[in-house]
Amino acid sequence: MTPQTEPDKPVTYFTGLADGYAANRPSYPKEAIAAILSGLPRPAAIADVGCGTGIAARLLAQAGATVFGIEPNDEMRARAEADAAGFDAPGSIEFRRATAEATGLPDASVDAIVCAQAFHWFDAGPALHEFHRILRPAGRLALMWNNRVQVSEMDHVYAQVVAKAQEEAKRQGLVLRCNREADLTRWSHLFTNVQRIDFPNPHVCDLSTLLGKAASASYFPRDRQTADALLSRLREAFDLQARGGVVRLNQECRLTLAIRCD
Repeated sequence: MTPQTEPDKPVTYFTGLADGYAANRPSYPKEAIAAILSGLPRPAAIADVGCGTGIAARLLAQAGATVFGIEPNDEMRARAEADAAGFDAPGSIEFRRATAEATGLPDASVDAIVCAQAFHWFDAGPALHEFHRILRPAGRLALMWNNRVQVSEMDHVYAQVVAKAQEEAKRQGLVLRCNREADLTRWSHLFTNVQRIDFPNPHVCDLSTLLGKAASASYFPRDRQTADALLSRLREAFDLQARGGVVRLNQECRLTLAIRCD
């Protein structure tokens, strides 16, 4: 049975997608994780807000941080908890059912906040005020996205499939929040010293990963016929472009850092 979503409740859009998301979404560069943690106390207390299946949370814990994973979608959070069970890392992870706008964390309780592939889903004003509340003085905000870069023919085909999937989502009345940028200068009373760093982060995919990556997007059609047509286009491109059983999707990891104002 196809999972149903509510157009006015984006938190439900990932319901039914947790396993595919965890299996097929790209990770983040170690250099980006190092930049997030650079200069913070050890062990750093980090809130990973909108943590999804815990991809970034595990990287942060592996780097020694104490991580609080904040995720409102029950299925995504359950998958994050399952993947973290028995996870051997110098740091630790605790997952909580909460939102960016109301994390439930105490005042001035974390050294940094990370939003990996998530900030565009938040109500920016309330979320940033909440982040200011829970950050310690001079605490760090880190917004991170993996953004596609169209270089190869495979990149272009993937972008076309994404565009068609998003068009269908709009017809279904879903809310699309695809802006992978945040103008923190609008919130200069809350955050300062804004800087952006880009890291190369290509995603090498076999056929299963390529199809699973596309299908795990919040906007990807749940209608089987429409979805199959888009996935068939990716299969055709893969057959033409694959070398050694894989294709390379070019992307960069964009990291925006800022400091909490006093």
